[in-house]
Amino acid sequence: MYEPHRPFFLAVTHSRFLAEASHKEKWKDGESDAGAGRDVGLDSEDVDTLAEGKGKLSPTASHIFKLILPLEHYRRRDQAQAADPKSPPPTVFLLHPSQPLSHVSRLILASLAPETPTISFRSITPRGHTIQWSESTDVANFIRDAARTREFKIYITAAGEDEPHTEIPVEVPSFEDRTRFLRRRLAIVEQALARMEDLKKQCDEEAHRGARRMAVGGFGILVVYWGVVARLTFWDLGWDVMEPITYLSGLSMVILGYMWFLVRGREVSYSSVLHHSVSARREALYKARGLDVDRWLELVNEARSLRREISRIAEDYDERRWKESEEEEREARERGASAQAGDAKEAEEENFVLIRNEKS
Repeated sequence: MYEPHRPFFLAVTHSRFLAEASHKEKWKDGESDAGAGRDVGLDSEDVDTLAEGKGKLSPTASHIFKLILPLEHYRRRDQAQAADPKSPPPTVFLLHPSQPLSHVSRLILASLAPETPTISFRSITPRGHTIQWSESTDVANFIRDAARTREFKIYITAAGEDEPHTEIPVEVPSFEDRTRFLRRRLAIVEQALARMEDLKKQCDEEAHRGARRMAVGGFGILVVYWGVVARLTFWDLGWDVMEPITYLSGLSMVILGYMWFLVRGREVSYSSVLHHSVSARREALYKARGLDVDRWLELVNEARSLRREISRIAEDYDERRWKESEEEEREARERGASAQAGDAKEAEEENFVLIRNEKS
């Protein structure tokens, strides 16, 4: 094992440039020395737990992988010789899942220059058979297969030799290690959602209670109207006086309904009036209590994306327990989220119709 308190200086700038830069950018030596390990997820644990002569593949906070290789072993012909305290530190390569193994080979060869050995990648099946992978294989598929045995090997064969000179076993991260950044981010998002959903639930319940009171009040007004018309028709004024009044009041309701259609862009119905009342009251409560609905929708979509990514990785590791538990939890969450998203979408459509009518 490497000494825990021994400082390591991991040169990752060029690897990070190759993994993240666009095809139009150009590399400049020393351009990013100050931020070499920024946002890459470099920590002492990866190096402290690195066994002598072994490499390690670790996840990062982004979608790239961090490959740590002790390439100084290639330069030591005598494998029984102890490591030189002044030997070069392990080399870190940042790999994108869509990059082929040939790209990894070129990165390793660049680190071993001026020597030009041959690089090959091999993995062992669960039944013990050794497979050598073509360099056209992308990193994601290679890691997916190597995850079954938690290890693969990189063979370095010197120029002019038939047998590999150096064999570097590389540890493949477990499901927990590979998803630690995703699960950490998911926990943060779920905590933020839990706080917002508590406030949102209170606002929604209060808005529905207000709409219910409005509906009951409307029913009371209709009952009072019926009673007044009946009293005036059969006892006080008579049918001759009340007939044109009832006719005009009914026609007024039709006119008001048509005005509602012109303003709101939808027909008058109990459901549309109730929905408008709930939406208006809910939006007012959201603003009054400081709830950002757009931010809530962003967190819901981000949580859904994180769970989908973790579930995709779980398929590589055959993590059935994660998939089953997440399936049930996701269905419950998506039912509530889709309903709330539908309400928000309808409210947005109403606002769009209002703006369009005002402009016209």
